[in-house]
Amino acid sequence: MIDHEIFPRSELLLQNLIEVIDRPPYDNSARIAVSGNLCQMSIEHSAAFRSLAENRMFASSFVVLRAQFETTLRAVWALYAATDNHISRISARLAEDTEQSAKNLPQVHDMLAAIAGIPHAKEPYDALSEFKDSAWRALNSYTHGGIHPLSRMADGYPLELITANVKISNALAIVAAMQFCVLTGINGLQKQLVPLNERFHDCLPDHRVGA
Repeated sequence: MIDHEIFPRSELLLQNLIEVIDRPPYDNSARIAVSGNLCQMSIEHSAAFRSLAENRMFASSFVVLRAQFETTLRAVWALYAATDNHISRISARLAEDTEQSAKNLPQVHDMLAAIAGIPHAKEPYDALSEFKDSAWRALNSYTHGGIHPLSRMADGYPLELITANVKISNALAIVAAMQFCVLTGINGLQKQLVPLNERFHDCLPDHRVGA
């Protein structure tokens, strides 16, 4: 059986993350705003993933997990590697022409490559790169109704897979929270997140961000 304690524990973890990052951003620049909004979106996706998984909507939950990964990556990329033109396009008021312009942004591979050599982005890069290497193909399959979800619908979902993905979603939320700490400009705020790795070790992967 799934350890159902992982769901309320994950909810408590997110509550603790939000308590730490409930701070205003350093300034109101477009770059900070875009990155910050993406961090918050990632944490929202994590809550949505957990709700879907807890209600046994596993195929849909994995689609949300993919979105959470991409949102987290884009938050890091927006701060450290996006050009001013990228930020201008993604932060523009929604209209038909701006919608089309915002589609022509770097893809996942390109965003990872862009942050790969940036010292301040090393920790999130390592975590996000590891995730992509291990799970990206499968999650794309879920998003597009491919062989992975069809096979699981026929044969069932291994309990280890569900538990592992809950832990991954929690870890991505921590990456997003750590990124938001940077955006506040408050020295040492990230350190307040580090003890959560130990406190919530039961609902995080063995290799934990910030540990």
